[in-house]
Amino acid sequence: MRIEWQIAPSDEWRAEAVIFFLFEKPHEYLPGLRQFLEGTGKWLAGSTALIDFRGKPSEVAVLYAPAGEKAVRRIILVGLGPAEHFEAERLKNASALALRKCRDLGIDRPGITISALKGFPAPAPVYSSAVEALLRDSLTGAMAGLYRFGEMKTKDADTGQEGPETILLLDDEAPGKVLLEAVDLAQSETAGIILARNLTISPANRATPLFIADTASEVAGRFGFKIEIIDLDLARSMGMGAFAAVAKGSTEPAFVIIMEHSPPGTLDDAPLVFIGKGITFDTGGISLKPRDKLEEMKQDMAGAASVLGLFEAIGRSRLSRRVAGILPCAENMPGGRAYKPGDVFRCYSGQTVEIISTDAEGRLVLCDALAYAAERFKPALMIDIATLTGASIMALGREVAAILGNREDLVNSVRQIGASVGERFWPLPLWNFYFDALKSDVADMKNVGDRGAGTIIAAMFLKQFVPDEIPWAHMDIAGTAWTDKDTGFSPKGPTGFGVRTMFEIARKWEKK
Repeated sequence: MRIEWQIAPSDEWRAEAVIFFLFEKPHEYLPGLRQFLEGTGKWLAGSTALIDFRGKPSEVAVLYAPAGEKAVRRIILVGLGPAEHFEAERLKNASALALRKCRDLGIDRPGITISALKGFPAPAPVYSSAVEALLRDSLTGAMAGLYRFGEMKTKDADTGQEGPETILLLDDEAPGKVLLEAVDLAQSETAGIILARNLTISPANRATPLFIADTASEVAGRFGFKIEIIDLDLARSMGMGAFAAVAKGSTEPAFVIIMEHSPPGTLDDAPLVFIGKGITFDTGGISLKPRDKLEEMKQDMAGAASVLGLFEAIGRSRLSRRVAGILPCAENMPGGRAYKPGDVFRCYSGQTVEIISTDAEGRLVLCDALAYAAERFKPALMIDIATLTGASIMALGREVAAILGNREDLVNSVRQIGASVGERFWPLPLWNFYFDALKSDVADMKNVGDRGAGTIIAAMFLKQFVPDEIPWAHMDIAGTAWTDKDTGFSPKGPTGFGVRTMFEIARKWEKK
């Protein structure tokens, strides 16, 4: 989708429809709409349809100009709900619904006025009412909200209009550098979100570890990233015993994928390292999962998908700092060579782990990736992202991810950055006594504890593989990687959760 600027007074706008946002009444109209009603849109000011529009969340209306109107012939009104509850997510969802309405009507060139993004409230410090921030959220919501995955349908596929060809940004003066950057960021992060969604929704017989590796190679080739792909034999010889244990039960080849973005002059900098769990299908192994909704376990590589989406965004935005990504990718299968409860394996760090449940495999592939990243890159910051525990869903539901780490200020910073782009995280503690649940009689630790504090225990396990001097945070996105309801910004299915937060961290961490 193209984004074009149209610099002209409102009586010269040439858009097939113009979008305006309204808060729920009795809140007054935002300045951009008021300005339009007093000028070119006088025909709209007395419209009963405008009076009847309440501005409730998800409310969308199309209002038509009288015959003979030469400039704007359609106005699309989108509700934001109560002004006192405004947050970035509301604007993203509203923009998505507006663009879907354009798709339904075959409108190819809708417009968003810059003036329509002025006068928004900023109810909390983490949200910004700056026009450039609202423009970025609006465009990201509009483009990501049109998402569809129809590549594998041959019947009953929606083969109609995919959405507008161009979004026009309407203003009466040329945009400055800040607004141009907002547009670029929106396009970059949307491309990353869509890549992450496409990988997460793909069936496991397509999105195999090899498919993930090929996709990573394609992304690296387009943007000039360094890439290294470690196969199972090499991983085993390097000492990645935990990763190899998980991978050996499947006939699908397993890989540890390492990507690096090192712009000129940054090679000596300590990088930010992002690690994504890439279990492309999780049966539970010998500790077999129940049959209900087992097909959803294709989503267990959503963390790796989000890291790849991050690199898509980094490449498109030409980020000027050093960033590395590690994707340990494997299937967890109950084959004849599969690892078993009671087995003990030596990890890359040299520590030994007793397997209690083969369905706690994500932490095993991550622990080797964390230890390897710490040794190889000496990171300035290390973050892992994973659909790791069902316990996080029980604790926080499906709209909030858990965040844990070895520094409280780091955890709080990640939470605030996530909130600023509409991704919610909630911190959980990592007090030392939680390790008691992982003590083993035959190894350095077990891979699970009892049923209590499952998300915390999983993160405590990972913490054992992170040197104290390296700032580290763990994102458990088990609940947020997929949505069973259409939110606007995220149609039903994969969300691409984490891409925007990691992208913001990559852009801004030096300032934290």
